[in-house]
Amino acid sequence: MFFKKKKIIVKESRPQKTLYALAFVWVLFICSLWIFVVWAVNSMSFQIFDFANTSWTGTKTGISTFPISFWEWEEEDEKITYILLTWRGGGSHDAPDLTDTLIVAGINPVHQSISMLSIPRDLYVQYPWSTRKWRINGIYESNLSLWEELAIWKLKEKLWEIIWQEIDYYLNVDFRGFIEIVDTLGWVEVTLEENFADYEYPDGNLGYKSFILRKWTWNLDGEVALMYARSRHSTSDFDRSLRQQEIIASLRSKVWELWYFKDRKKIIELYTLFTQYVDTDMSLADMVSIWLEIRSWDETKTVSFNLNDTCYSWSPDCSSWGFLYLPIRDYFWWASVLLTKWSDVNNLDDFEEVNIFSSLIYEYPEIYTNPKEIIIYNTTNIPLYAGNLADTLSPYWFVIDKETWTQSYREKEFENSILYYNGIDSDDSTLLWLQEILNIQIQETPSPFIPNSDARIEIFLADDNSF
Repeated sequence: MFFKKKKIIVKESRPQKTLYALAFVWVLFICSLWIFVVWAVNSMSFQIFDFANTSWTGTKTGISTFPISFWEWEEEDEKITYILLTWRGGGSHDAPDLTDTLIVAGINPVHQSISMLSIPRDLYVQYPWSTRKWRINGIYESNLSLWEELAIWKLKEKLWEIIWQEIDYYLNVDFRGFIEIVDTLGWVEVTLEENFADYEYPDGNLGYKSFILRKWTWNLDGEVALMYARSRHSTSDFDRSLRQQEIIASLRSKVWELWYFKDRKKIIELYTLFTQYVDTDMSLADMVSIWLEIRSWDETKTVSFNLNDTCYSWSPDCSSWGFLYLPIRDYFWWASVLLTKWSDVNNLDDFEEVNIFSSLIYEYPEIYTNPKEIIIYNTTNIPLYAGNLADTLSPYWFVIDKETWTQSYREKEFENSILYYNGIDSDDSTLLWLQEILNIQIQETPSPFIPNSDARIEIFLADDNSF
């Protein structure tokens, strides 16, 4: 390893309009006063943590777990807001309280981006403050009989260990609520690049039915959207998590494009559905504040991520986000579960690489929204030196084609490893992050060091134990 429906127009009389206007002014005044008080309190009682002399060393990968230069005090208007979205069966579902969908969205005001990370429901974990070990989707259910807020708190606690981010709010939605919200909005749009088929979708009567969508752009009602989001036999659980994020992003676009916030009837209808089907610790003021902030952001900066097992399966291809593996079932009562890379049945607390990955996707999303091509050159006689580094970086979604972008180079002797960059700013996140974790010298060049190369970043590896 290298590194540590029909719109109803209601006519109103003038007194009613005046009343609405006065009410709006009053609410605006209260919100402004509330924001001022919160700001004043925070200004009087904050702590600044000094990491200047702190050293974090990854014992397994050699990667610096938390690059010190990235850990800076965040101003209040720069703080990333983290929201946990869970879906559960609810109602008469055979497992009404299993949180089979777990998505943590990070809203980054500096980069005006939203990063969504899905945590697989089959991730095998140690339950917080308990000796129990089982799938993560059961944490909420196992504590629900005591106290709903406690159940969510324990789920947040475990997610904090996994992604190393403190969750600010949660939205816990059951399937019926999802269906009715989509139907109230009319539909949700999805675009399929390939035909989609599941021949074993549960029919609700202990049997199966076929669910097929052809390659096209579809407007799905609530029932069909839920089937699309829940389908398990069409591809994989990992792909399913990305479909769920696709629907969330599409709903956000639809709400804003159709200006539902200008329709009082729709607002009341949606609010009623929320109070009936959604458990949350967000106030109405919180929701409106966040919505007003993100409404004009570029939709291309809403990015979806998941965790998968591609790097540890039988496939020789190691694709992005492959930080999990499927262990031998004998040790888990023949159940299908997932573990993180360095974990085993006796050690379930190693989330180091996922910690690193989550810090990247939430804090530095432009690494993914504006990726830079990287070529790695091996200037030594050490076999597979460049390829091994590419294998280590690839799961973090860095743009490295192992077939063509890892090469040997003997035309110049390098005493120390060095990173050349061109055509990008010196404060580019990809550049800074690579410099930090590789502990490598960097140098700007007017054009690629190697002629006829299109790479913005070229890494030349020397035998200097830099990694």
